[in-house]
Amino acid sequence: MDQILSIAKTKQVIVSVVVWMGLMVSVSLAAEISGVQFSEFYQNQGIRMSLQGTGLKTMLFFKAFVAGYYTNLPNAADPLGEFSKRIEVEYFVNIPGKKLNNYTIEQMKANISEEMFQSLSAQIKLMGEYFVDLKKGDRFALTYIPGRGTEFSHNGRVTGVIPGLAFAKALFSVWIGEKPFDPQLKEQIYGAAHSLKSEERVIS
Repeated sequence: MDQILSIAKTKQVIVSVVVWMGLMVSVSLAAEISGVQFSEFYQNQGIRMSLQGTGLKTMLFFKAFVAGYYTNLPNAADPLGEFSKRIEVEYFVNIPGKKLNNYTIEQMKANISEEMFQSLSAQIKLMGEYFVDLKKGDRFALTYIPGRGTEFSHNGRVTGVIPGLAFAKALFSVWIGEKPFDPQLKEQIYGAAHSLKSEERVIS
């Protein structure tokens, strides 16, 4: 009898472990696009953000990168408002940090006034120090936390933080503002919010 109970308990433990592992996988691997996985949640400074959508960007029929958008306020009327948000990107190509910085500045100009651009000149200059050279497989992220600022990170290592909501609005507008650098990509990562299901679409 004791042997039977022991076997039953062992089976119960095994089942519990299998179920727990299954739950862990469902949480940590919430979305996959082009072989790249994005976690369902991201936590920073005690703030938990959830994945809203993922998208694929191609250039000349080659995959350039995949991106995911996280926030703790998915129903915000203003996507650039005062709440936590994160753009996480994994690259399929090598991109010099200087080139990425210059392109970002051009796109910021398209979304903000000249007066605002001039008022952010110090922050924009500092930004150039935080865009690092990226290689295939690298993951780069921009994370805004109210009271802290915009955090730049490369493969999980913080390269710098720039305070201020005005700068964060200008920077995130490049991705999810009124004039994003790629409207279709914005639709995938932001417009398709509330769904963790990814769809790969070729973006010209």
